[in-house]
Amino acid sequence: MSDDVTLTGELEDTDKGPRYDWSRVEAERLLHPKAWPHVVGIAVGLLALFWPDRTEVVVGRLIGLTLTVYGASTIWSARRFRPFPWLRVLLATAATGLGVFMTAAPIEAATTIGRLLGTVLVTKAAWNLLTIGRHRGSELGWRAASGSALAAVGLLLVVAPSGLLSAAVVVIACALISVELISISVILDPHRDASDPIPDTTALIWRWFSDRPKAVDDRQRLYRELLYEGDRAQTKIIRFSMLMIFASVIASMGVVSDSTAVVVGAMLIAPLMTPLMAMALSLVMGWPNRLGRSSLVALAGIALAIGIGLVIGLAEFTVVDTMTNGQIVSRSNPTVVDLVIAVAAGAAGAYGLSRPDVSNSLPGVAIAIALVPPLTVVGISYSQGDWDQGNGALLLFLTNAIAILVVGGLMFVMLGVAPLSRITENQYRVRTASATIAGATALIVGVLALNGTTVATNLVEQRATQRVVADWLEPFPRHSTVDVGLSGDDVAVVLAGPIRGAAPTADELADQLSSELGRTIDVDLRIRLETQETSSN
Repeated sequence: MSDDVTLTGELEDTDKGPRYDWSRVEAERLLHPKAWPHVVGIAVGLLALFWPDRTEVVVGRLIGLTLTVYGASTIWSARRFRPFPWLRVLLATAATGLGVFMTAAPIEAATTIGRLLGTVLVTKAAWNLLTIGRHRGSELGWRAASGSALAAVGLLLVVAPSGLLSAAVVVIACALISVELISISVILDPHRDASDPIPDTTALIWRWFSDRPKAVDDRQRLYRELLYEGDRAQTKIIRFSMLMIFASVIASMGVVSDSTAVVVGAMLIAPLMTPLMAMALSLVMGWPNRLGRSSLVALAGIALAIGIGLVIGLAEFTVVDTMTNGQIVSRSNPTVVDLVIAVAAGAAGAYGLSRPDVSNSLPGVAIAIALVPPLTVVGISYSQGDWDQGNGALLLFLTNAIAILVVGGLMFVMLGVAPLSRITENQYRVRTASATIAGATALIVGVLALNGTTVATNLVEQRATQRVVADWLEPFPRHSTVDVGLSGDDVAVVLAGPIRGAAPTADELADQLSSELGRTIDVDLRIRLETQETSSN
C-alpha cells in the first residue's frame, strides 16, 4: 500500500480485542508452575533497578550470579530431555563459566566481555556494510541501517565497556519487567480458559499484542492532529512556527534572566512535541513521506529555537555567565537520569495523545520533557563562546527527542494506535527505521553513561578533596575554610585566618591530595587576613 493513500483506507480497525473485565480475574492462576518464572522475572528486574548501592562491582556480581544460576539450572533440567539437548547444555555451560568469572572478578569480566562483544559487533557491522552492494531495495536500506547500528554499539563497548554496564542493566531490567508484565496480563485474562496450558513467553507476548483492546475510538482524529498534510497542513505549519517563535523568545529571556517561572511558561506553549510524535507514529507505521514531512517541521523548529537563543545571547540584554547561570548549568550536564525522565515523559505524552480522556495531562508532559529550553541554551551558550555548555544542552535535547521517538512509537503500538496489520505490511520500512533509531539511541545512551560517570567521579573527588582539606587544617584551629574547588588536577583553597605565626602550607596539602586522588595535584592556596579587635577598660 502506498504511503500517499488517504488515511481513510488505512484506518480499518482489525484489532478489536475484547475489553477485560478484571473483576473476573482469578489470582490463583499465578500459582501455576509456568506463571512463577514471570513473577520471579519482575522481582529480578525491580531488584536490579532499585538496588541501594548499584556500583559496578555489585551489578557485575548480580549478573554473574544470575548467569550461574541460569546455567546450572538449565544443565540440571536437561538430563530429563530425550534426545539429549547437547547445544543447549553447551550454551548453559558457557553461561555458567561466564557467571563464575563475573562473580569472582566483576570489573575485569565486564571489561573483557564488553570489548570482546564490541569487537564481534564491529566485525559483523563491517561485514554488513562491505556486502551492501549485493542487495537491492528495502534489503539495502536494512543492511545499511543495521550495520551502522551495530557499529555504533560495538565501538561504544570497545571504548568504554565497564562504563556502560550500569546503563545496560537499566535497559535490560526495564525490558524484562515489561515483557513479564505483558505475559502475566495474558495469563490473568478472564477470557482465557484457566484450564488451557500456558504457552511460552513469545506466544504470550504475541497474543497480548493481537488481542489488546482498542485504545482510541477514532484513529483518524489522532493521525490528523499529528500529521502535517491535507487542507489544513499550511495552517498547522504557520501555527507551529508562530508558537515556536513565541516559546523560544520567552525561554531565551527566562534563561538570560535566570528565571525558572518564565522558562516553565515557555515549556507550556512550545509545540515541538507534536512533530516528534508524528515522526514516532510514521516510523512504526512505515510512512517514509510523512516521516520526511514531520522531520522537516521538527528541524525547522529546532533551528528557530537555537537561532533565537543565539540572537538574544548576542543582543546582551543582560550579562550572561554560562558557568553560574542556573538555567544553563542545570541543562548542560545530562546523565542517564535525564534519559529515564525523558522515557517516562515520552510514554506519558504518547498515552495522553492516544486517550482523549487524559489529554489534560499533556501540559505536565511538556514541562517534564522540556524540549525548547535546552535548544535556546544551546544558542545562548554558543553566543558567549562556551561550546561545552552548549554541546551539553544539545545532548539533553537529543536525549529527550530520542526518548520520544523510541518510547512514543512503542506506546502507539502497545495502545493500538498503530494496527499490527499495517506494521506487518511495512515491516521492511519499519525495521530499517528502527535499526537507524537504535544506532542513534546507543550513541546517546553511551555518551550519557560516560558523562554520568564523569559527573559522579567529579563529585566523589570533590568530597574527598574537602575531607583531606579538613584533616589537613585540624592542627591550625585559628584558620577556617572559605572555599575549596577542584578542576582536573588543580585545587584552589581559600582560607580565613592570621598570616603570622603557624600557618598551613600548600606543599603539604598537595602531597596529601596527590596520595588520596592517585595523581599529581597542584594546589593554589590563598589566605584572607582575619584580624580580631580587643579593647581594654
